[in-house]
Amino acid sequence: MNKDKIIEKNIKEKLEKERVSYGVDVNVRCINGHVTLYGIVDNLSEKNHAQKIAESVEGVKKVENNITIAIDSKITDKDIKQGVLRNLQNSKFHEEIGELGVDVTDGTVTLYGKINNAQQEIESISQAAQAMGVKSVISKLELNKEHKIDDVSLVNLVVQKLSRYDLSLPDLVITANNGTVTLSGYVNNLKEKELANEAAQSVNGVKKVINHIKIREKS
Repeated sequence: MNKDKIIEKNIKEKLEKERVSYGVDVNVRCINGHVTLYGIVDNLSEKNHAQKIAESVEGVKKVENNITIAIDSKITDKDIKQGVLRNLQNSKFHEEIGELGVDVTDGTVTLYGKINNAQQEIESISQAAQAMGVKSVISKLELNKEHKIDDVSLVNLVVQKLSRYDLSLPDLVITANNGTVTLSGYVNNLKEKELANEAAQSVNGVKKVINHIKIREKS
């Protein structure tokens, strides 16, 4: 079995292992490490999740996501908006950020309102994407003014947050520019890289995290 066939096999197995109910409806083709996904799923969240699974497989260089979202002709923009609002109300951050504005045009959802950090924005987009009929989500969410602070103070807050976890802080470099935090340096494994990313995203005042952290090669 050549490398491309192994990649295809591993992606399909990972879909099944994670108990993705739509996995059997997603087809995979790989040519020289470039993966194409195609098939039909029920919503944008499922489409995005399938891509993340494919990107996590070793040997994958690029993923082209041609998965189609099944649209019920009976679902209107009004129905989609109601579904998005219901999902947002169930968000773990609903009490912290309150009601968000939602507009829907031809299945494209636009979110408006205030958030405290990047994690809340990501969660809001994720909840919107799970509603039936959603084709895409545009975020126009903005940071609350009370959490807009200078870059030096923001870096200090991120460092404080990361220090709570089992990470080697001297091996990490943290910078900030107008609410966008960039992480670089080295960690021991992918789990630590993801942990650093999630921790930074949860800091109030962080609008976006760019993760350039590298994983140390084992000697």
